[in-house]
Amino acid sequence: MTAPTVQLITVDSTTYGPYAGLLPKELGAYDAPLFTRRGAQHIIDDLLRDACGLSAAWEGESVRFTWTPGYRGDKGGTEAVHPDRHGRYAIGSLLPWMEWDDRLPHTAGQRAFADGVREARAPRSPVLPDGLRHLYDQGRAEAHSLTLLPLVASVPAGCGEG
Repeated sequence: MTAPTVQLITVDSTTYGPYAGLLPKELGAYDAPLFTRRGAQHIIDDLLRDACGLSAAWEGESVRFTWTPGYRGDKGGTEAVHPDRHGRYAIGSLLPWMEWDDRLPHTAGQRAFADGVREARAPRSPVLPDGLRHLYDQGRAEAHSLTLLPLVASVPAGCGEG
């Protein structure tokens, strides 16, 4: 069995995300990646902004997805997603996932978050444009929360230069 990996994913044919998702294998369209609560909230925010026929809301620690008639070719319905023992949410069959494509247009904030996820096991990058450090740090924290690994110490300013 392949070790689970944190991947940058999005909902197919959207500009959503990127989201840091933990997957045990290569991503399939309707697989159920694991997300942190913050990642699940990001998904909810994107769904509410877009009014795509699928919405979600928190019910305590669980998130309830609700879809309108026609969203899945049926009469509509709801599905609750409960956190696992580590507080991660398996969000799957309601959304067609795909890997986040760096080549598509994206914002500087999306790029900073993605870089943070990708560089989660490396020393913290000492240089980022103003206002993007928090998104980079959020990406690193998401990746660490998903894998349950501690954060790598920051590189002090000036170290590694020369």
